[in-house]
Amino acid sequence: MKKYFILIASILIQVCLGVGYSWSTFVPALKQTYGISITQTQTIFGTTSLIITLCIFVGGRIQDRFGPRIPVFVGGIILGGSYLLAGYSSGSYFALLLLVGISAAIGVGISYVCPIVCSVKWFPRHKSLTTGVVVAGYGGSPIIISLIGEFLLSHQVNVLTIFKYLGLVFLIIVPVAAMILQNPIQKEGPITVTTSIKTTELLKDRNFWGLVCGIFPCQCIGLMTIGNIKPFSLSLNLSLIVTGTAVSILALSNALGRIGWGIIGGFLEGKTAILLSLISTSIVCLAAALAVNNDLSFFLFVVSAGFNYGACLVLYAAEVASHYGTEKMGTIYSTLFLSNAVAGFIAPLLAGKIFDNTASYKSAFLIFGFLAFISIFLFYFIYQPKKHKESY
Repeated sequence: MKKYFILIASILIQVCLGVGYSWSTFVPALKQTYGISITQTQTIFGTTSLIITLCIFVGGRIQDRFGPRIPVFVGGIILGGSYLLAGYSSGSYFALLLLVGISAAIGVGISYVCPIVCSVKWFPRHKSLTTGVVVAGYGGSPIIISLIGEFLLSHQVNVLTIFKYLGLVFLIIVPVAAMILQNPIQKEGPITVTTSIKTTELLKDRNFWGLVCGIFPCQCIGLMTIGNIKPFSLSLNLSLIVTGTAVSILALSNALGRIGWGIIGGFLEGKTAILLSLISTSIVCLAAALAVNNDLSFFLFVVSAGFNYGACLVLYAAEVASHYGTEKMGTIYSTLFLSNAVAGFIAPLLAGKIFDNTASYKSAFLIFGFLAFISIFLFYFIYQPKKHKESY
């Protein structure tokens, strides 16, 4: 039973850590009430992605050395405290950039990989599905947070007051759930040897770079969409129902996608599943630029984009665990996830800048859709796990 309590605690932690995915919900209110531009809001979102990723790199190594409890406990306090203080920022762009874009992101980053690795170790025979279920909490976070946010905003609650509420909730849930986490007792085996791997060695591995080629464009498209989904829907002059539920629909699709791709990854070979996700992602992104112009096409885009983005956070983590081993997972996956820093800082900001200049997101979707299309071939030819797995 212990492993199921740990799984539930991991999901609760991820729901709190995924608050950044609800950022688009608060963008219009920040713009209207405090005069923050779309470019500035996307700079905060992009900075959040950058800092989270850099801290995941650190958190993964802390997890591999000391276990999951300490980094998640500390990270939860930082996250909750940052949002609480953001509620007293008076709507200052620089204060929000510091508190939400940097400080809260540090808390998320050092915590993020820990519940994933911990849960996979408790369910070693179901790596893809377990990863999918845990990260579904992160991806599905806006289902809860954005709906609450939209409800409070519709009742004239100030956006900064909402940040205060969120901070208090995070301060309670994450540290408490962190105390439940613990790695399973290791069976006899060469643990010391398997956990030792240097970043410089990893950077010489063609399979690592193959995984980077696959995950990077999908991260760009996913983060660009998440950061701009509400302004994108508003730019198309869609119905209020579609516009108001866009963030929640994207979050629900994202969460279902993580579980769905976890199931797919359990049936298909890892490389095949990733290729399938890349093809689907490129098609959907290009379609957003060429065919999304009404309520129905937008709804189909949101569902497809959210589902596809779920593959990023499931298939690659499971493939790292399968190819390199679970004892190296925290270190290697956190290194791979550094690509998220570049994607999160470039894609949402570029899309926001394009929109500010052209009042359209078409060019942004064309750029990243083409990038995803190219990555299909790069990943296929570079990533050769069967030829190189014996070296690990």
